[in-house]
Amino acid sequence: MALANPGGLVTRRATSSDCTELAGIDSVAAAGDHARGVSIRRWCEQGVGTHLLKATEARCTTPKLFTSTNVSNHPMQRLRQFGGRSPVGLLHGLDEGDPELFYRCPNIRLRGRSDHG
Repeated sequence: MALANPGGLVTRRATSSDCTELAGIDSVAAAGDHARGVSIRRWCEQGVGTHLLKATEARCTTPKLFTSTNVSNHPMQRLRQFGGRSPVGLLHGLDEGDPELFYRCPNIRLRGRSDHG
């Protein structure tokens, strides 16, 4: 697997046309919760995933912040790549048959300081 672009994924911003597929993989929406489907549509239109990741990075007080997702979680991988992040490691054994892919998020406020730890 090429770490710069695992699996040749294409990244793009989610649109309202993606909502049906996203609702299909969300267990609450897939179980028939109409309100959850409406929420997913709103989240796609407002870019909530990107907003949450940026907010997390902005509040980080350590020199390094790592996020991870399963190799099978392609939507999260696309979100991380859309945010300009590349995978830095792969860990086998957490979820049998589905390795965990790790991303390092540099802390903007601490950039330029020594990067120990």
